[in-house]
Amino acid sequence: MPIPQQLKPKCFQIKAPPELATTVKGAITSLFRSVDFSRGPVIEVTALDTAAGIETTVELEQHQPWHHFDAEINDPCYDQADRANRVKERIRLGVKTVLCQAYGIPFSPWGILVGVRPTKLVHRLIDRNFSREKIISILTDVYGVAGSRQELLLDVVDRQRSFFMPNVNNPVSVYVGIPFCPTRCGYCSFAAYPFETHSHLVKSFLKALHQEITALGELLREHNIKVQSVYLGGGTPTTITGSDLSKLLKLLNEYFDADRCQEYMVEAGRPETLTPETLEILKAHGVQRISINPQTMNDRTLQLIGREHTADQVREAFALAARYQFEHINADLILGLPGEGQADFCYSLEEIIKLGPDHITIHSLALKRASRFGQNLEQLELEQKLGEAMSNYARERLAGINMNPYYLYRQRYIFSDLENVGYAKAEAESIYNVQMMEERQTIIGLGGGAITKLVSPDLTVVRHANPKCPATYAQQLAEFIDPKKFQIKRHLSV
Repeated sequence: MPIPQQLKPKCFQIKAPPELATTVKGAITSLFRSVDFSRGPVIEVTALDTAAGIETTVELEQHQPWHHFDAEINDPCYDQADRANRVKERIRLGVKTVLCQAYGIPFSPWGILVGVRPTKLVHRLIDRNFSREKIISILTDVYGVAGSRQELLLDVVDRQRSFFMPNVNNPVSVYVGIPFCPTRCGYCSFAAYPFETHSHLVKSFLKALHQEITALGELLREHNIKVQSVYLGGGTPTTITGSDLSKLLKLLNEYFDADRCQEYMVEAGRPETLTPETLEILKAHGVQRISINPQTMNDRTLQLIGREHTADQVREAFALAARYQFEHINADLILGLPGEGQADFCYSLEEIIKLGPDHITIHSLALKRASRFGQNLEQLELEQKLGEAMSNYARERLAGINMNPYYLYRQRYIFSDLENVGYAKAEAESIYNVQMMEERQTIIGLGGGAITKLVSPDLTVVRHANPKCPATYAQQLAEFIDPKKFQIKRHLSV
């Protein structure tokens, strides 16, 4: 049985102006996993920018060419940078259209918006006072985004605008990466090291983390920088227990006023890590929000993906957490897990709804691990329809219990070319999720794999990544902490 066109190695030769070759390559590689540009059929691209508009043509040997004339770019709302970008956008749309037609690939509902944060485009247009009608026109004509995704985008963006602060550098948010988990899930790409084999690294990791918290906490104090939210992620932070957990949370309260922040969250994603002692420690140190993330409520799937807990343990964890009356409880589910169809996903969603979280994130698994179907075009289209059906069901079902989408992001080769969406009841939205995803606030990253995002008033972002490996992090902290402090201090002083 043939494999999907996206998975087959492809060969193309590009004939295009040198300044546009990279754009053409990017459009091709957004569709295919492996591409050889030294041989194969020629894909020829021409773009002519005239006073009347931008004329673009894309031709692939022995296939119907794509031609477009863009006069809309002459609207006074655009500047010269917009014009240069529009040439590239037309090429991306043309290349993708031609290749999808030539190879029978379903056209993505997201069109040419292949980046992680499609909401950023809409926010930028709103910042420039583009009308809603103009934004919809651009999403349709320039980016090829389907109506269903336009509706989702605008819905999310509308809810996010109130979270943006006048000053991108005060307050800030703080992320703490704890790179340990009970086991490593088969789909995981995060900094997460199995506790069974790496627990000997915890002591040295925590010692280094305490030093980083102290150093950067003092730096923020010196500059009178407030902290809006503190988020402990990973990994599974609740693999750290007892006095180690208490000491960590106490230090975060001391240096970042975590217990008095607008939001203090700890990912307790693995239900088997939630003991009465751990929950009591979290509550005692002011944690307001926790997450319990089963990903599925089907035991056979949990076993298959390497999670050593059952659906009943998820139920028990929710019941236990309810005793401690946290302000918010999050839950995550994943679309497209191996062996699961629509009935399986709908069952999981209904079971989670019964447990009463006020925030549910629906993730879509990366296609390279998610695809459970056979390997021909008919089955690939079936997979896309299945993903759409599950996604639509989730949105409609959650809307019925007053949970609305408020943040989203995408990944390459995601199941059914969908998206990851966070749904929440009114006033249960996560501040950190919005600020981290939209990059409208500086994020100070501490711990294993944490990324510091220094956001400037013009919304450009400079990133600093900590080592992912807990051993490397502990060993190299002394080398990178002073340069990191200098970088942050210089940024805050501008």
